[in-house]
Amino acid sequence: ERLVGQIGWTPITEELSYRLLEANGKAGNVRRTLALLELRRKRGYAPREQDVRPTSNKTEDEEEEEDLQNNNLIANRHNIAPGEKEFVHALTSISSAQLPLRRTRNIYLHESSLSPSTLNNPTNYLDAILINMSRRNVPLTPAMAARMLGCYASTGRTARALHYFYKVVRDPIEDDGYYIPGPHPTSAGRIELEEWKERKRQEGAGRVVVTGFEREEDDGAASDDGNDSITMKPSGMPLLSEMTKTRMIMHPPPPFHKIPSAVKGQNLSDPYSFGGMVEDPSSSSSPPFENQHHGKRTKYEWEIDREYSLALTAAFAFADSLTHGACGHDPIELDVVGWNCLIKACCHRGAFHRALKILNETMPQRGIEPDSYSYNTLLAGFARVGDIASLKEYLIRMTNKRVPVTKYTAQAMADGFLNVGDVSGASSMVQDIFNQHDTLPPYTTHLKIIEFALSNGLIFEAKRHVYFVQQLWKWQPSQHHDKQFCKIVDATKRNPKLSKKALQKLFRYFHEELNDKDFF
Repeated sequence: ERLVGQIGWTPITEELSYRLLEANGKAGNVRRTLALLELRRKRGYAPREQDVRPTSNKTEDEEEEEDLQNNNLIANRHNIAPGEKEFVHALTSISSAQLPLRRTRNIYLHESSLSPSTLNNPTNYLDAILINMSRRNVPLTPAMAARMLGCYASTGRTARALHYFYKVVRDPIEDDGYYIPGPHPTSAGRIELEEWKERKRQEGAGRVVVTGFEREEDDGAASDDGNDSITMKPSGMPLLSEMTKTRMIMHPPPPFHKIPSAVKGQNLSDPYSFGGMVEDPSSSSSPPFENQHHGKRTKYEWEIDREYSLALTAAFAFADSLTHGACGHDPIELDVVGWNCLIKACCHRGAFHRALKILNETMPQRGIEPDSYSYNTLLAGFARVGDIASLKEYLIRMTNKRVPVTKYTAQAMADGFLNVGDVSGASSMVQDIFNQHDTLPPYTTHLKIIEFALSNGLIFEAKRHVYFVQQLWKWQPSQHHDKQFCKIVDATKRNPKLSKKALQKLFRYFHEELNDKDFF
């Protein structure tokens, strides 16, 4: 691009300006993308139309009937109206620029400490896009408004929506294959460490594990002391995982003010400044409600406060401006996708009660039924803070309201149980959802359950889930199963990561054995 600008022989044509706009959008160059939008406006370039469909052998009547059968919500999510393509690229630039927030956000910093370049609050850039659309006579649609609100939800989770439940450590294994569970006193001197190991051996605190070496019995003969003589010979250069054993350390549970079900209906002082002390509502000496930060309020009232999160406040202010006509556009009403984006923005900032308010009151009052995405976003947020009570409650609500239970529902439920260390509950939940709702989570959830069980020494639970995977191998469809579910099961059965060889390799990584006797 610099070369094109320095050499005056290549004019900036309509096609070149659009391609530069598209490239800068993907690269996250927001200001350059907006400058190219303004350049196209000043030069009178018409907004790009929607791409033409690929040719098919279907007749016009067949294509029209297929369009009518498509879900309107899915159409709103994926279709781009005429003239919106380049503005979608501009929104892509904002989402791309927010990548550092999603991947490497420092959760120990308050939002006010973030640099403006992180685009934690993209309102100014969204207003510039709206003004450019208005000047070029491109109307604002609910689908486009939802894409804009999605920019507030693509900044990653803050510390209020996260908790570190566990830590993965590696304990060394002795040369003879003897493993002593940690923590090891590595800070002590070498002599003290060896004495500690010898003392643990005498106490029988460890055991011999599979270390990546082959075990061979001496012709099946027993030794003089009555034990089978086992020799170990190297089977190649051992890997790091073959000389250490992975172990998981569970951290204390999150503060109670992070868990929605724990503070439901309770009055709190500022949970992020004064420790979130609970006020007894029956106490006659409790102070009256105050608007200052030292007052007592419910968690929802704290979340709707402007100072709770300036970016979240800006998201709702921007959504409100769209419904009243923003930057020269006609007023619009948000659809289910737009409200889902606001729910996601709340969940990513720990404002779960505000998200529940939208789900339970705001959307029904406007005649909008929450869909699977609405519930799955909340369930994923509950899982990040280990709120098992809310997970169970809203899974029941989904079932009662006949909202489809998807693979992301099963994934969120399993993640919530695993975060609190309930491996058995996670495995049982996946099996129950499979049996009752004909749904399977992504294959990574199966691997995660097995890895959690092995790293916590729950060998039986790991093998129990392996048995469930084997049941999927033997599963046969019936006339009551739809094609989509059959495809999901078939894809899980054929996944090489869940094959017999891959599962045995996974067990060996954790120095456990999965023999042929453990398979059907």
